[in-house]
Amino acid sequence: MPLRFWKKEKPEKGKPEAESEKPKAKPKEKPAVQPAPIEKAEKPEPVVKKPEEKPAAPAAPPKPGEVEVFVSEAHAGLVDLGLTVAPTKAVFAKRVAVYPGGEAAFVAEYRSAPYKAVTRVLADWLGFRVPEAFELDAVLKEVNPRLSSFKLTLAAKDPTWLDQELNLRKVKLILAEQEKVVRFKDARDFLKGVNDLLVGRKLAFLELETWADDFAFLLVRDPRWDKLKNPELVVIKADQTATGGECGECGAPVGKYWSDCLKCGAVFG
Repeated sequence: MPLRFWKKEKPEKGKPEAESEKPKAKPKEKPAVQPAPIEKAEKPEPVVKKPEEKPAAPAAPPKPGEVEVFVSEAHAGLVDLGLTVAPTKAVFAKRVAVYPGGEAAFVAEYRSAPYKAVTRVLADWLGFRVPEAFELDAVLKEVNPRLSSFKLTLAAKDPTWLDQELNLRKVKLILAEQEKVVRFKDARDFLKGVNDLLVGRKLAFLELETWADDFAFLLVRDPRWDKLKNPELVVIKADQTATGGECGECGAPVGKYWSDCLKCGAVFG
């Protein structure tokens, strides 16, 4: 019996042979959503109470006789410096009695910083104060009564503003037959110009340290610079007393206990 052969039909072009179906993969099961862990409530930190600031303790009252001892000691020092005379001791004691805070405050400051206590009494007793912003007439009312003891009168003519932002002014000063045009921005500059007119008469307005924004001055005849340069009792600000070091800004000599520089105006901490 003849054998039969069947011709295998080729698949049409573009049609792949039928592939045996593969078993479909089972879809992955989504993991069960676990509940978020419950966060423990943070305990509030205990509030630390700041200790209440207690007011500074009042100055200890002077010991019996302590005021008299300090008054005598300070006044004797002023006489030695040539800033007053011996018969003024009782008046000096009265000025100490009206010291800001009273005698107890004077004694407390004299114990720790005698130069501050005495300089402040001197400024309010024999000296005069000038605020940072001032009028010329107000200064002349302080200057002329002191100059009158030496039969002198200072006049100021033709005041002019040069630069208000810099507080710079000029004025012509007249003292007897002398005249001088002075440029100034503060009381220190102004009194320096006055001193230029007084130098031939051995008079000078000395600047007292105030440790504040204002200025204080004291008229002295023939200042004893050899003694005034010691600042332990009274702090005088002048070129002659600038023996305490140098200014950190401009390098100019400065005095011990000064609050600012005479040359550049830098304020010391």
